[in-house]
Amino acid sequence: MSNLIPISDARATLPELVEKVNEGLERVVITVNGKPKVVMVSMEELESLEETAEVLATPDIKKDIARSRKQIKRGDFVTLSDLK
Repeated sequence: MSNLIPISDARATLPELVEKVNEGLERVVITVNGKPKVVMVSMEELESLEETAEVLATPDIKKDIARSRKQIKRGDFVTLSDLK
C-alpha cells in the first residue's frame, strides 16, 4: 500500500514516517507540487526487491526453476540431513 504525502508534511513528520515505513513495510510516495517524486521503503523491502531483480536478471532462471520443481516432484533431491 502506498501513501501520497506532500514533501512539506514529510519534512514535518519524518521520524513518524520512518517508523511507519520500517514497522509496517508500507511505501510512502512523497510528492512535490502534487507530483510523485520519490518513494520511501524499508531497508528490508529494498533488499527483497533488489534480490528479486537480481534473480530475475539471471539468464534462463525460469527454465532452471521449472526443472528444479520437476526434480522435486520426482523425489530427485538431497535433504540437508542426507548431507550430514
